Amino acid sequence: MKPIIILDAFITDKQDEGTLLNFINSIKTTGDDLLLMSNTTTSKEVQDKVDYFFYDKRNQLFKEKYSKYDYVNYWTQYDWFKVSNCFPHTQNHGLSVLISLFRSVKIAKELGYTHFYKMEYDARITEKTKIKIKDLNNECVLNNKKGVFFVEKERNTENLSMSVHYFFCEIDYFLNNFWNVTCEQDYINFLETEFGNRDFLIMERFMYENVKKLNHDEIYVKDGFFTEFDSTLWNMKQTRIYNDKKYKECLTKFYLKRNNPDEIVIYSKNVKSEPDFRRIVVKFNDGTEREIIQEFNGYGTWVYNILPNNVEKMLVYDRESLLYEEYFKDILNVIDFY
Repeated sequence: MKPIIILDAFITDKQDEGTLLNFINSIKTTGDDLLLMSNTTTSKEVQDKVDYFFYDKRNQLFKEKYSKYDYVNYWTQYDWFKVSNCFPHTQNHGLSVLISLFRSVKIAKELGYTHFYKMEYDARITEKTKIKIKDLNNECVLNNKKGVFFVEKERNTENLSMSVHYFFCEIDYFLNNFWNVTCEQDYINFLETEFGNRDFLIMERFMYENVKKLNHDEIYVKDGFFTEFDSTLWNMKQTRIYNDKKYKECLTKFYLKRNNPDEIVIYSKNVKSEPDFRRIVVKFNDGTEREIIQEFNGYGTWVYNILPNNVEKMLVYDRESLLYEEYFKDILNVIDFY
């Protein structure tokens, strides 16, 4: 076995680059080579730390119209809670990730590697997790299996999907058994061939549909990804591209509080580099109201407030004027406290 780690990173600022550098420094202690694929340029410091860097300036996003859009759960994990934002969307960047994945695997094959494991860089990965990953990779090869895949049921949507935070596969097996995506038409052809429609699937569900068709005697299909790797914080970077313009890059939303129906959460996060301010007027069903002041130092700063669930709506202001109002109705966003 000659394995290689494949990372796909979209770097927009110094904070992203710092997260990437931390991950590279940590994962390289496994002793395996690393191929970084990106649609953004990166610094010489990053390039010097990886074994191969492939830059494709085309950031190919989903642009076609689809007959149905599923709910997508974009979540971010912190030390003691997890924020899940669930709404219908195309997951625009998913096409770029799929194209980069297949291109990276082909490059790895040309370079003489026999196996790969795909990782996500926005994780605070521990030694315990790295040891488990190496053990899973080695067990797979020793038992003549072709890959290791984790399949999960999404709690908000009940859809089955494959985790892309980590999976391991023999390169030839992957290229011979997974539907190759080089452009959006390849993806559309998959939908029409497999399902006879153009109902959109996010990347994780696309990968699951491929895994589902494999001979499961030849691979390991596991569940419980976050239990298996419970010492690592995954998905620590919040996706920016999907935020409605009304939030002005400082998001304030309602969230259900998992396992506690008597309380709700107002959670806000600043996703721009400048400091910001929010004044929130919460109106309750009994006619009372409460004012909440939230201040943010810069990018990534977050604040939350826990309230009783008898909320009618909130009005959100910056320092100058009313930005928007939102009613507490049909809420799918969830916060899990650990």
